[in-house]
Amino acid sequence: MRINPVALRQKVAQQLERHRNGDPYPVMVVRAEPAWLHDPTLLLPDGRQARVVPCVSPLAVWEHLVAERGDEVLVLLTDIPESVLHHGVRSRIFRQQVLTVEPWDLVVDAFGAHLPDSALEREAWAGEALLDAMPPAGWPKLATRVLTRDVALRHLAAVRLGLDRRGEEPDDLDVAALLRWSAEPGAVEAYGLLREAEQDGLARWLVEQFGRPAKALFALVDAGHGTDALPLGLVCDAIWSTDSADAVRARGRIDQYFGSIDDDATVRAFAAAAVQVVSALLASGSGKVRRQGHAVLDRAEELLIQFNAVSSAGHSRILRTGFTQRIGAAAQALLAALRAPAEPAPDQAVEHLEGHRLAEAEAGRVRRIRMAQRLVRWLGTSVAPPESVADGIDRQIAEWGWVDLALNHVWAGEDAHPQLQQAFREIHERAHQRRRDLDEAFSARLAAWATPGPGHDGGLLTVENLLPRVIDPLVHAERSVLLVVLDGMSAAVAVQLADELAPHWVEYDPLAGSDTARRRGIVAALPTLTAVSRTSLFAGALRTGNQTHERQMFDEGRWGRRSRIFHKGPARGGAGEVYSGELAEAVAGPAPVVAVVINTVDDALAHGREGDEPGWQLDDVGFLTSLLDQARSSGRAVVITSDHGHVLERGGRHVKAGDAASARHRTGPGPTVSGEVELSGPRVVAEGSRIIALWDPLLRYRPSKAGYHGGASLAEVTIPLLAYLMPNVTDTPAGWAPVEERQPGWWQATAAEPVPAVARPVPVPKARRKAPVAAGEALFDVPETPAAATSAPAGGDGDLVAAVLATELFQAQHGLTPRRLDRGKIEAALRALVDARGVLPVAVLAQRAGEAPVRALGFATTLQRIFNVDNYPVLSLADNNRSVRLDVHLLREQFRLPGGGS
Repeated sequence: MRINPVALRQKVAQQLERHRNGDPYPVMVVRAEPAWLHDPTLLLPDGRQARVVPCVSPLAVWEHLVAERGDEVLVLLTDIPESVLHHGVRSRIFRQQVLTVEPWDLVVDAFGAHLPDSALEREAWAGEALLDAMPPAGWPKLATRVLTRDVALRHLAAVRLGLDRRGEEPDDLDVAALLRWSAEPGAVEAYGLLREAEQDGLARWLVEQFGRPAKALFALVDAGHGTDALPLGLVCDAIWSTDSADAVRARGRIDQYFGSIDDDATVRAFAAAAVQVVSALLASGSGKVRRQGHAVLDRAEELLIQFNAVSSAGHSRILRTGFTQRIGAAAQALLAALRAPAEPAPDQAVEHLEGHRLAEAEAGRVRRIRMAQRLVRWLGTSVAPPESVADGIDRQIAEWGWVDLALNHVWAGEDAHPQLQQAFREIHERAHQRRRDLDEAFSARLAAWATPGPGHDGGLLTVENLLPRVIDPLVHAERSVLLVVLDGMSAAVAVQLADELAPHWVEYDPLAGSDTARRRGIVAALPTLTAVSRTSLFAGALRTGNQTHERQMFDEGRWGRRSRIFHKGPARGGAGEVYSGELAEAVAGPAPVVAVVINTVDDALAHGREGDEPGWQLDDVGFLTSLLDQARSSGRAVVITSDHGHVLERGGRHVKAGDAASARHRTGPGPTVSGEVELSGPRVVAEGSRIIALWDPLLRYRPSKAGYHGGASLAEVTIPLLAYLMPNVTDTPAGWAPVEERQPGWWQATAAEPVPAVARPVPVPKARRKAPVAAGEALFDVPETPAAATSAPAGGDGDLVAAVLATELFQAQHGLTPRRLDRGKIEAALRALVDARGVLPVAVLAQRAGEAPVRALGFATTLQRIFNVDNYPVLSLADNNRSVRLDVHLLREQFRLPGGGS
């Protein structure tokens, strides 16, 4: 038999230990294959060296016996029977005999056991295989006396399948490991080099352990197609999922690949396992492993063509062809719903696409399709034009900024699928035209509103009164503040940043008072330029200036020299610094207000951004993430705002104007033309308090850039206001109330959730609704919200709360709480969770239930004691106790209400 260095070392050491004949360096003849491709020197456990020499004849054995040698044990490997050797030769060798290798003796000893079990001994091939496969460190020592068949063969399989190369142990051997092995370069070929008996025995044991998937795999290996096992499994998953004529014909071709296998159940089990394995490869955090998964997909596409089975791939939840066909179905559904509102919504097709295993790898494409779906929903709603500036600003923050975000994603487009390109184009054109109509209506309201001047704004928050209305009350309450001005941030950008901040901060409405809390919008100064609007923000009055003026007015203004402002240059850090040490000291210090200007968004408008994926993430915005982390550790409230918004370049038209003062406004005498509006009055910070601004986002006065500002569109005039406190804060500033995350109804609606006909999701201050009036009249009144927009949803979930509170189980649970909660608070909290689809920040839940902020977390914990019967997680705390989640299905089940069940 062939023997490896580890086994030979063990045999020699074992013999020297058991049979000491006085010669420390004997000549040992071992019956084995006379071939040695390894290092001729072995280091024995006791420190002696052994030299291994293969001998193919008795003469070769004799020559080494009589030759001079040093202090070393000489080990001669030969396949010559002992009877052939002369007695003179035998008298000179260790124990005067040729030593035979008894596999089980060495194997059992290597595992630290005493004997093999009978099942293992019956595997005659396994002893030699276990010796040959023994790893350099030997087999692991067991704690049992008996070496069992399954333990030994699992270790053997682990070595033969190369689990150690992937950092896995024998206990990790499963169907997935087996299928991954088949895809490794050279793995199946190396398996074919094993002795035939070992191949048969190992395959038989693996099939016994792992059933049908292993049976199909080794059928492919026997038929010479083992390297195609994973891609073929993906193809089988698609073809065995349908009984179409093309699929049935393809099955006949594939059956030839499996050789002796003619069992649909085996093929289906094998296909399902292959899908799971490749899905795991594609989702791996290792780039190398993901590349392996994509290589399998590439080969699967080749096999689809080879078997003439492309038409059946639409049923596949993992093949690229299936993903492409699902994209086509989504595109058709989007176009049908856009062109014929009576057609079914595209929700089912989009959800089908999102269920594909490649949806995560193709997240950008899927996200754009989802955005197109949302725009189709929005186009299916009735949208009234803004009736006042206040109405327009509120709705830009609550709804139309989300539209702008979706438009940005759809504009990014599609690079491969023509029908999806067409769908994106038509959806963008229709939605963008509706947005232009809203901008035109808003510009007329803006012209009328600007004329009366400050003091006639109907309570609107304007850029120049942000400091006195929001920041001053915090300073007077001795609350330190970090004021971040993201130059150029629009409502669409704020939607994305707020979404990322939600798990770490609680958003508040600093002007809620007794009204329902909502995210606020601010009106920019006119023209909507940095030199005007940002200076007015820091001055607390309508002004024009630059960084020097801003610093002077801020540092020497309302809070004296105790507060600091950092612009682009001073905020930058040196080598090894995320931002300057001076800024870090100011945020950590006693300054009541630290203001930081971050120009990332505004700079991108001038120079563009790398990459095709639209949108903004926290990590895209300079050092904002690190700055917010320090604000958290310093206990500061955070206010994030801007000086103006922006519009993006979307194939617009250059309008020649010799009096252009920016890309979006001019100062000449007029008259206005299509796309322009004349703005005049005290709010216009320009010579003569008058400008002509573009409301049409497709027009510009200057050469093309990535984006522009200075005009009169909703996206430019509206400034988002994001105010944050740390979670579980106990001393909420007066007038502040937590904001419940409220997306427009069409943003997350599903086919089972109809979109309301009029989207007005954000409550506004009460006022008498007025009919539209002509330009020149005061149009600052805020329209009253329709009752349908604020009423609780009717139907099953609305009745669910009452049904729960009426159960005997609730009465018993309520009675067992150590501190009896007011029933009204419990009802309000449960209704708030049901209305919010099961998720609310802890602070918002307490506020909606009328509980004090200082007791918010304790309130949520008490609710858990009531509703989590037998510790089932009906109510759970998530995001480090920042959010409460309600499982409505489990609630019904626990309280034995309709809709529950296992």
